[in-house]
Amino acid sequence: MKIYFSAPISNVSDQARKNYSLIIETLKKLGHNTLSDHLTNKDGDALSKQTSKESLENQRLMTKRKNQADLIVIEASTPSFGIGQEITYSLQNNKQVIILHLEDHKPHLLLDEGQDLLFIYEYRADNLEDVLTKATDEAREKVDVRFNFYISPEIGRYLDWISQNKKIPRSVFLRGLVERHLKADKEYKD
Repeated sequence: MKIYFSAPISNVSDQARKNYSLIIETLKKLGHNTLSDHLTNKDGDALSKQTSKESLENQRLMTKRKNQADLIVIEASTPSFGIGQEITYSLQNNKQVIILHLEDHKPHLLLDEGQDLLFIYEYRADNLEDVLTKATDEAREKVDVRFNFYISPEIGRYLDWISQNKKIPRSVFLRGLVERHLKADKEYKD
């Protein structure tokens, strides 16, 4: 899978940076294409020295990488508003997000694990490979499949109307219709 990995880089310890490297190495060892170079050799000082243009370009690159990824993996042991924004963006764009945290560092804003796209795992350096294997396998089972099809202009206008007036993305509306039929269809067996 193509995995976007991110973690806080401002005000973090050297040990946190070692953990990030270990996560990246482990994901690669497990055969994943890991998008993480936005973290390489970056620290709070480097960020504070960026021009506004450089900062915006970096943000655009990170957004592009999140959009390209099949899965988002976040190390969230250190509180960070920026990481919270990355998680929110990913979930709003129907990306599955694996949150990793060290023991006694569970992110307080993520205590509600009820979302279908959010997976929270505690790890240690000595069990990271097992945790990432389990997490990525679980996420792989739930990856959405892209399905494109043609519709009439009338259906297109209706879906646009739904999106604008009911504030529901067209794909969410269509998925809801199929899910209702799926639950109601007594002949279907998965």
